[in-house]
Amino acid sequence: MSDAKKRVLFVAYYFPPRGGAGVQRSLKFVKYLRQFDWEPTVLTTEYEKRSAAYDETLLGELPEGLEVIRVRSLESFFVKVSKVGLGRIPGMLLRPDTQVTWVRKALASAMKLHAKRPFDLVYTSVQPWSAGLVGMNFKAVTGLPWVSDFRDPWTRSLHLVWPTKSHWKSDRNLEGRYLAEADRSITVTATMREDFLADHPAVDPGRVTVIDNGYDTEDMKAPAAEDDGKFTVAFVGKFQYDHDSGNPRAGFLERLKTAGTFARRDVALDTHSPVYFFRGLADFLKRFPDRRAKVRVVLAGSTGRGNEALAGQLGLRDVVEFAGYLPHVEAVSVTRSADALLLPMFSTADAGERVAYASGKIFEYLAARKPILTLAQTGDARDIAERSGLGLAVAPRDVAGISQAIEKLYDNWADKGEAFAADEEFVARFTRLSLTRRLADTFNEVLRESGDRA
Repeated sequence: MSDAKKRVLFVAYYFPPRGGAGVQRSLKFVKYLRQFDWEPTVLTTEYEKRSAAYDETLLGELPEGLEVIRVRSLESFFVKVSKVGLGRIPGMLLRPDTQVTWVRKALASAMKLHAKRPFDLVYTSVQPWSAGLVGMNFKAVTGLPWVSDFRDPWTRSLHLVWPTKSHWKSDRNLEGRYLAEADRSITVTATMREDFLADHPAVDPGRVTVIDNGYDTEDMKAPAAEDDGKFTVAFVGKFQYDHDSGNPRAGFLERLKTAGTFARRDVALDTHSPVYFFRGLADFLKRFPDRRAKVRVVLAGSTGRGNEALAGQLGLRDVVEFAGYLPHVEAVSVTRSADALLLPMFSTADAGERVAYASGKIFEYLAARKPILTLAQTGDARDIAERSGLGLAVAPRDVAGISQAIEKLYDNWADKGEAFAADEEFVARFTRLSLTRRLADTFNEVLRESGDRA
C-alpha cells in the first residue's frame, strides 16, 4: 500500500479483467497516480469471462496493493434479454442506461469505504452515463469534490440512439447537471469541450478541461514480429459497421432494430469499417498485380462477418488476415510490426462538420511511429494524425484516393523512405505518465478550490 496522503475514490465501471479500448484510460490513470501522491481505490463491477473482451493480462498492470472493490451488476441479465430480442425494453424503462441498476449498490459501497477511511475526492469515468450518478450523489452526501471524466460525447453522440426524443431530452438535462455540479469535467478532445460548452452555456468554461487519451511507453516495449518482407497494413480495434454483403435481410433487420428510435445526429457508420479501404485496396492490386504477393493486411479485433465476406467478394482473402480479438500486448505487437496503420472514422451528412472523436487507438499508432492512413473528415482524429507528421488523410469514401494513398505508402516502404517522420515533441505529449500528471494536477486544483487540504 502506498503512503500517498491524498485518496481518490476512482469509479470505473469498465475495468480489468474486462478488455477493450474502454478500460485503457482508467487502467493507466490508476497505474501511475501513486507517482503523483494520489492513492486510488477503484470501485468497479464484477466481470464474467463470457466474451472475447476478457483480458486477464491487464491485471498484471495494476499497482501492488491496489484496493479494488467489485460490486455485482445486472449486466449479464441484460445481455440475455438482448439475445432474445427484448433489449429495447430495458432501454425504454431504465435511464440513462441499464447500468443505472448498479448505482445504488455502488453508492452504498462507496459510503462504507468512506466511513472506514475517508477520501479526499471522487472521480467517475463516464460512460456508462449512469456512472456519473455515483459521483454526483456521493458529492451531495459527503460534500467532497467530484471530477467527472467524459470518455465520449453523450447527447451529441455519432452512434447512440434513444427510444424517443423525450429520452434524449432527459439525457441532455442530466448531461447539463453533471457539467454544472462536477467541480471539474474532463473531455478527451477539444471539440468535445467546445460542444459541451455550446450546449450548456451556463457552465463555467474554467470548469471544463481536456485531457487526451494516450499511449503507455511500457506497452510499446511489446516485441514486433519478425519482418516477413511484406508491406503490412494493420488495424487494431472494433469496426462500428458490418457490411451486409448484399444480403437484403441484413439491411432490413438493422432498420427494424432502430425503428421507432430517435437519433440526434445524421451519422453514417459505414465509414467506420474496412469497406472503402477494401475497395481501394482491390483497385490498387488491380493496377499493380505484381505487388500482390508483397502486400498483407492484418485486422485485429471485432471485424464483423459481413466485412469478412466483402473481402472475399473483392478477391482479397489471400491478402487480408482477420486475427480476431487479441490480448493488449499482442495487439500492440501487431501495431509495432506494421508498415502502415489504418484509421477509419465515423462521418456525418455534412462533410465539413468537425467530428469530436479521436479514437484511442490513434495514440498507440503515434507511439509506433508508423504512417497512419486516416480515412476521416475534418475533426480531432484527423488533426492529431496530420499534426504528428505521420498522417496521410483521405476522404473516407474516396476509393480512388484511398488506392492512391496505398500506392504512396507502398512506395515509401519499398524505397525505405522517410516521407512520414514523427514530430517527437508532439507525440511525447500523449504518454500515459504525462497525462496522469495532468489528472493529478486537476485533482490538486480542485482540492485547493474547494478549500480542502492539497
